[in-house]
Amino acid sequence: MEASISALSRYQISQFFSKNAPVTQEQCNQEAERITGASASPSTVQGGTSYTVVAGESVVQFRAGHSALDLQLLRCVEQAYAGFVPHHLHAGEVGKLYIYTMDNVGGVSMYLARDQLHRDNYRLLQRTVKDYARFFASAWHNTPEGTPSPSRTLLYDDYSSQLTQLCAGLPPRFHQTLDNLISRLPDLFAEDWPMVPNHTDLLENNIHVDTGTGKLVGICDWKGTEVSPFGMSLGGLETMLGINKTKGGWCYHPNQKALRDLFWEVFYTTMGNTYDERVEVARLVGIFLANGWQYDEEGQKVTVWEGTYELAYLDAVVLGNQASRAFITQL
Repeated sequence: MEASISALSRYQISQFFSKNAPVTQEQCNQEAERITGASASPSTVQGGTSYTVVAGESVVQFRAGHSALDLQLLRCVEQAYAGFVPHHLHAGEVGKLYIYTMDNVGGVSMYLARDQLHRDNYRLLQRTVKDYARFFASAWHNTPEGTPSPSRTLLYDDYSSQLTQLCAGLPPRFHQTLDNLISRLPDLFAEDWPMVPNHTDLLENNIHVDTGTGKLVGICDWKGTEVSPFGMSLGGLETMLGINKTKGGWCYHPNQKALRDLFWEVFYTTMGNTYDERVEVARLVGIFLANGWQYDEEGQKVTVWEGTYELAYLDAVVLGNQASRAFITQL
């Protein structure tokens, strides 16, 4: 796993500086060392639109103008998920690149920690799952009132349109679920249901853990944050419960049900022992919007079709998941 991540990171770094010449990797490293006063080296995991280095207690990230961070929104993210998100600061520019510093949350990405987390019947992963539940529930209590939010009406119209198109384009086995979600969608935009910052890319590489304890030490890469109904990012729970195998597609861990039950127990306890069906509605809506679309050869956005990874994933996490099936029958 480390070899594949290393190769991917080298490729991403090469592509980043090819697109952002004449600024060089050496210039960025030197600038990071000047800002932090510590030796800088590329982080193990890179991204497709940035260059990131670790320098002592700080992480320094370089971004082109089109992918600059929204620091006002990130302040709200940091408050909503206090203790799980690094603090972001603008630290200047080098050439046309924006420079940002963040706290070094430590740990390693879940992808690189699989072996440790999965040992002894996933003992350490149980700790990670508990912390993950607290992370999600934190936004229920801590999202600041001043968080910049889109129009509820416009966002509802967008979601309704997408779900209607998905219902028309996806195979019939999904139609009942989508029809029911469309009928429940207005509930997510009621005034008593909060709009919160939702992470849109909760993959293993963006979740950092302590390999000795399983503690979740930080969630990274908030560039694509969307302010939307609470629960829309809960599809990220599946990241904890299974892995994508090259030949086998999405496969759940043998004890995924126990881990899932543990997550929801901690989640609802942290929320305040209040169960609300809208949580599951939001989770399923988020899963469909994130995984129901792909781009065809002409670059047009279309619904996923039979034989694709995305459709197989929807089968696994919506129709193949006992918890989801049980809820769907109640809608």
